[in-house]
Amino acid sequence: MMSLRFRLNLLITIVMLIFMAAVAYVMIKGLRTSTQEGVEAATRVTVQLLDTVIISSEQNPAWGYTHVVMQRFLEHLKHVRGTRISLYDMQGNLIYRSPPSAYRAGVNPPQWFVDVLDPKEVSVERDFHFGRLVVDPAPIGSIREAWVNMLGLFWVGIVFFILLNVMVYWMLGRWLKPLQPMLQAMNRMEQGDLGTRLPDFDLPEFARIAQNFNRMGESLQSSTEENRRLALIVKQTADAIMIHDLNGNISFWNPAAQRMFGYGPEDIIGKSVALLTPVEQKADLEENLREITAGRMIDNHESQRRTRDGRIIDVSISAAPLVDPVSGEVIGDICSMRDITERKQAEEAEKQLEENRQLTHLIQRHIEDERRSLARELHDELGQYVTAIKTFAVGIANKAEEKMPDVASNAQTIVSAANHIYDGMHNIIRQLRPGSLDNLGLSETLRDMVDNYQKHHPELKMNLSIHGDVNSFGESVNINVYRVIQESVNNALKHANASWIDIRLEVTETGELQLTIKDNGKGMDFCKVDQTRHFGLLGMRERAQALQGTFNIDSAPDDGTTIRINIPKGGKS
Repeated sequence: MMSLRFRLNLLITIVMLIFMAAVAYVMIKGLRTSTQEGVEAATRVTVQLLDTVIISSEQNPAWGYTHVVMQRFLEHLKHVRGTRISLYDMQGNLIYRSPPSAYRAGVNPPQWFVDVLDPKEVSVERDFHFGRLVVDPAPIGSIREAWVNMLGLFWVGIVFFILLNVMVYWMLGRWLKPLQPMLQAMNRMEQGDLGTRLPDFDLPEFARIAQNFNRMGESLQSSTEENRRLALIVKQTADAIMIHDLNGNISFWNPAAQRMFGYGPEDIIGKSVALLTPVEQKADLEENLREITAGRMIDNHESQRRTRDGRIIDVSISAAPLVDPVSGEVIGDICSMRDITERKQAEEAEKQLEENRQLTHLIQRHIEDERRSLARELHDELGQYVTAIKTFAVGIANKAEEKMPDVASNAQTIVSAANHIYDGMHNIIRQLRPGSLDNLGLSETLRDMVDNYQKHHPELKMNLSIHGDVNSFGESVNINVYRVIQESVNNALKHANASWIDIRLEVTETGELQLTIKDNGKGMDFCKVDQTRHFGLLGMRERAQALQGTFNIDSAPDDGTTIRINIPKGGKS
């Protein structure tokens, strides 16, 4: 089996070989490009030179035949780097061929290297009188030079590779030296010596391993104490904890269970949990036992149990299966119970409160309906009678004005009384149900109410600001908002002696209807107010909560009062 040191060294060796192969590939690719560019350049220069000679020979017949002139020129030129020049006569016979490159003639690169670097350039031919010239690429000189350079680099790489492997192997041995005491410490820990600790190491990784190992040893040492503490928690917890077998027989019973049910361990251990279960909850118990047997957990299941003295208490049950670690089978369950009787009573009280609030809301709706009906009856019936009386009295006064002035005077008195009755009736109708609320909407009704208050209380400064479409919340919201504002203004006038009242009604960006009523009256200590005797505040709160809204009041003696009500979009209509 290979050691970690050898494996790491092998990995580094493979990485280095891959790196060297990549470097060789890049170099060979660069040499091929360089060789190709050199051959192309040499071929172009050679062809241009030979074209010049051909043209010059043809333009100077005195020099002789072109192939003879070219032969003399080539014999004088001899070898041209990167090319091989061949001269043929008209019959295709070779007249002259430039000698091969003598550069590094003793170097013989392998054929694969020659094939890799050979640019495979095509030959260039020139035909002229009495001959043909062929220029072939001949990069063997450049290839020999590249091979010599590659060999030098190869031997340098081999020496570097060997030296680096030796150095890495030595350094790995030095760096991995702390593994030996770690293995020894693990063996001692495995044999039960939980006090074994590792020393500090210079390398940060091994230092962290040592720290973690030492913390693990400390954790194992404290496990026994931790188990004792867990046992104390089970004994001292406020939840009743018990353990049952698959038949529902109790095998563990903590002190909280004793306090909750009144049974001591000696009274309940070995007995069935059915002893704690009311008759009407037997089916629920059997269903829970089936869930546990199937390996499923029970979480916060609400049920009822019976105490030793016969009381029925509400409990929240959580249970988890106990599994045999060897066979993996369910052998029982551990169950915790929490007494939720007070919570259930609070929930029931909250439910009753909500029902009462709904009843109050319903009563208010019926009252508003009755007020509307009464206001309509007053307007339609009594209004007609008063108008008829006024009309008859005016007629009598007009007829008796000259002949019976006393009768005319009495008739005028009846007219005046009818006017007072009519005005009083309209004030009563306005108090019962403002007609503008049904016809013009909430915003216009509020403006009419403010104008009416200002008319009867000219010393009072009132400011009403309305923002957004406040008329879109429905009839129930409209009448309740109107009543809250009406009650608030009356309280500020009658009890707070306010000189100014600011009313702000707006629809927020979230679609919520927000009402703020502020005055500069004498204020009050709200905590000391007996709300059982101040039905106005209680009524405003109930109206807001019946619409699923919130009601807040901020007041202090001699500091005025501010009432804030928020009603969500879609509040109960």
